[in-house]
Amino acid sequence: MTGWSGGYVSDIDYLPWFFPPQAPAHLGLALTIAGVEHAMARHDFAYCDLGCGMGITAGAIAAANPRARVYGVDFSPGQIATARALAEEAGLPNLTYLEADFAELAAAPPADMPLFDCVSMHGVWAWVSDETRAAIVRFLARQVKPGGVVHVGYNALPGWQDMFGLRRFLAEVAAGLPGRSDQRIEAALELARELNAAGAPHLRRSPMVQRVLERSRTMPSVYLAHEYLNENWRPMFHNEVAAELGEAKLTYAASGDLAENFADLCLDATQRALLDRLPGQAARETARDLCLERIFRHDIFVRGPRRLTNAARSSLLAGAMLIGSRPGEEPIFQVDVPAGKATMSEAAYGPIFAALAERPRSVGELAMLTSQAGHPTSAAEIVAMLLISNQALYVPFPEAGPSEPGRRWAVALARRFAFGEMSTTLALPSPRLGNGIGAQAPEMQVHAALVSGCAPEAGMVADWIVGEVRRRGEAVIENGVELPPDEARSRVAATAAKVIQDRLPLWRKLAIA
Repeated sequence: MTGWSGGYVSDIDYLPWFFPPQAPAHLGLALTIAGVEHAMARHDFAYCDLGCGMGITAGAIAAANPRARVYGVDFSPGQIATARALAEEAGLPNLTYLEADFAELAAAPPADMPLFDCVSMHGVWAWVSDETRAAIVRFLARQVKPGGVVHVGYNALPGWQDMFGLRRFLAEVAAGLPGRSDQRIEAALELARELNAAGAPHLRRSPMVQRVLERSRTMPSVYLAHEYLNENWRPMFHNEVAAELGEAKLTYAASGDLAENFADLCLDATQRALLDRLPGQAARETARDLCLERIFRHDIFVRGPRRLTNAARSSLLAGAMLIGSRPGEEPIFQVDVPAGKATMSEAAYGPIFAALAERPRSVGELAMLTSQAGHPTSAAEIVAMLLISNQALYVPFPEAGPSEPGRRWAVALARRFAFGEMSTTLALPSPRLGNGIGAQAPEMQVHAALVSGCAPEAGMVADWIVGEVRRRGEAVIENGVELPPDEARSRVAATAAKVIQDRLPLWRKLAIA
């Protein structure tokens, strides 16, 4: 792979996936939990998604925040063409997509490009060359405001250590094969499985390698090619990343994985005591990675971080609004966390779940309920437990109304990606979340039908969806078999009924539908 791609996979586009942790609303909450000031709880921020792909995340953020200025940057002309088509169809005037190499962007950004409150890079940093990362740092130094936030999602060491041998094998085999990158990675993985079956000790002794070889059977080949075939694939230690970003005056401030900002959810008492004795943040972060065995990090850096007082942090968390995200479902009181299992007291959290079933509540209100029940619980713990267990959503803008451009964008997204065989997580923008919520193809189809004027009745929605499929010259497929018209409508109607029952109440609360 040579030429304009610089060794990056460019013969196939990346998947249209949505990553909600990239949104300023999420990053701001993580910073508040970590006790760091930020300017993310605003309507009029300036945001940039570096390496935006087809623009699914940037588009959701722009649609959910109509007063924000949102930029998406990618060097792939095909992906930017797709992103621009979606934005044009939806009519999102606050969204700009740029086809640009990062070195070109750092040297000469557009004259009207703003200084950014927030820049996010998901799946970029550990897949590009040293020269490209240096260009990114120059861009950040130039374009991020004082106090601005930078999010970096990257493959982390030592978690990926066992994969170096297998990844090298995959890249070398694929380089000698004909065809597109997705075809070559599939063939290379099959040969790796044969090598594993032949007893290669290096492969057999690694649980991670065994998981990768097995799980890759069901993972999209496009994803696998972009993960393993870039010439500059390089997982990194946190402190390598921090040192490079330090050149742009950026300082590590928090993890975008909310649970990782709570030491007692990640480490046992002995580990926490040992980390407290270590000399400096560099050693502590490496020790955390040794304990957590994480293979991916969501690091949040701030250009000049300012600490919140304990009182200010508590006040901000108490004022945060939450909405129950699992209406009608039984509460879950035991949660998976990095340190194992965390159990929520039913006496304390039972009243919380009952209150959230009625309407959105502030964390302060919920904390008051636990005190009245005789089990006082801190605002920070309530936020952690409810969000980590996916039983609540953070609602920074509870008074925001529906966004017509946001609805049009979701329909455009559905029409492009939700009616084929591709299976990815797409997005429904919510102006109350300042973010999107992930949605699979059937949910996107139902939402598009409702926004297009269908009543929330399964038969009418099914007719719209089946009609859309036919307009595209396609058929309803199940397990690789084309369904007869009557059966197709029946199956689609059954799915639509479940989506309407399970998801529509939440969509209405979030001003999505």
